[in-house]
Formats: sequence, C-alpha cells, structure tokens
Amino acid sequence: MPEEVEQQQAKKKGGLMDLIKMIVIPLVVSLVVSLVVFFMLGSNKQPNQAQQEEATVAAAPVQIKAIVIAQGKYQTFMLKGGRDVAVVDSLTLLVGSETCRAAVAEKSDEIMDALATIFLSKERFDLVTPAGLDLLKKQIREAVNQITGFTGEKEKLGVLNVYIYIKAISSVQ
Repeated sequence: MPEEVEQQQAKKKGGLMDLIKMIVIPLVVSLVVSLVVFFMLGSNKQPNQAQQEEATVAAAPVQIKAIVIAQGKYQTFMLKGGRDVAVVDSLTLLVGSETCRAAVAEKSDEIMDALATIFLSKERFDLVTPAGLDLLKKQIREAVNQITGFTGEKEKLGVLNVYIYIKAISSVQ
C-alpha cells in the first residue's frame, strides 16, 4: 500500500509538472515572440519618424521679408471721402519664397496702386481698431498675392503675413 500511495503522489507531481509545462512554456514562448516583434517594429518606426520630420521641415515654407515701404520713408494714402490721410511709416511682407520677393520688388508700382485703392475704401475708424487693422492686412495680403500670381496652391509660397505701421491719421484741409 505504501508503494501505491507513493506512485499516486509521484503521478500527481508528474501531472502537476506536465500542467505547469503546458502553461508556462507557451506563455514564455509567446512573451519572447512579442518582445522580438515589439523591438523590430520599434526600430523600424524610428527611421520613418525621422523621414517624416525631414519631409515636414522641407515642406515648411521659407520666410523671407519683402519691404514695400521702408521704415522712415513716410508714405501717405488718402482715405475715403478725401478729408483724411493715413501716414504709413513701414510696410513689410513676410513671403514664402524668393520668387515672391522678387515679384513684389518687380511689381512695386502695381502694389502701390492696389494699396492706394484699398486705403481709399477705408475710413478713419477702420484703421484704429484691431479688427479693422486685421481686415486691412488681409486685404493687402490678398491683393499682393493676386498681383504677383501666388494664388490657389501657390499661395503658401506667396505673402504669408503683413506688418504695417501706421504712424498717424490726419485731416487734410
């Protein structure tokens, strides 16, 4: 009898070991495979991220200043009604390409004419409010992009931002 008990206990231990082997071995194997796949995907992802960052940097437009009215060269523009004038101290455009800067320099007469037309549609109070100045900048940007031909898909290479400094608005008698 004692031999039978020992055999049953040995079978239980062997069965327990078999059960542990059946659970632990597949668990360990799947863990190892998961880690290998994880590290392989991780190493493949890093070069892609670097390539995407390089593509983003390459796709970002260059920012170049194009000066329309130099600082200190006061330019006056008649406002709506002909009784007031705006004195512009400087007007600088931030453009997205060298070709746009060259086009701005080449077509300065057309741009100044467009500026005069834009200012003729404005009244004094249009130029002293933040919303009015934002609208003026938007109109200048659209006009210059239209004149230089940077519209549609090429707009990101045209005028990106307008910096204008209005020194004074004065009445003319």
